[in-house]
Amino acid sequence: MSIRNLHVLILVSVAYVAAQMVADITNLRDIVLFGYATAAFSIAYPLTFTLRDMVHKLAGPYVARTLIIAAAVIYLIVQAFFAIISGLPPEMTPEESVALGQLLSPEWRFLLAAVAASVLSQLVDTEIYTRWQERFGRERQWGRVLVSNLISIPLDRILFLAIAFLGDWTGEQFMAAFVGTTIVRLVFGIISIPGIYLVEEHSEDWIHITEIRHTDPPSFARAKNE
Repeated sequence: MSIRNLHVLILVSVAYVAAQMVADITNLRDIVLFGYATAAFSIAYPLTFTLRDMVHKLAGPYVARTLIIAAAVIYLIVQAFFAIISGLPPEMTPEESVALGQLLSPEWRFLLAAVAASVLSQLVDTEIYTRWQERFGRERQWGRVLVSNLISIPLDRILFLAIAFLGDWTGEQFMAAFVGTTIVRLVFGIISIPGIYLVEEHSEDWIHITEIRHTDPPSFARAKNE
């Protein structure tokens, strides 16, 4: 991989994590898009699937999977930090303190549902992208993003709703929460498809990344034995 592509990989990876964080923060705001009520989360979050595809294109599936897990860990750390500071004595009125605590303290069932749904759907996105690439090679790159997004974005929503509300909601409530939000996310996911053409295909060297082992280089091993 060239230095230029390494820099691009770093930028896209940072953008992926940033989009995850922006989506989580904007989840606090409910809006109406295309006639459907949804959270502002649905604007930024679909972009993460295309950004993941861009990382996959630049560095292969192993790096993409590492990024998915890393983003989930960062999200949990951020939420844990919010939970801690919400319990610290604030310099504000009691009413303001309660409001801030409610804002920052996560509902852990929803939090874990969001993390599980995101990780699983992004990993599925990785597998679909890989299968498409194996079939078509460097052709029809738009199809990698379109097909993986069409499957992984609805899957993310299904998993979240099932984990967060299973046993509490009726089938009608489930469908109402699924349909509108999923349509909005798919729209933004489709809009982001051209992003895949902004990055170059990873070099063949990345295919052999599984052969790398964390062992001491020969020179270091000799130095230890001397």
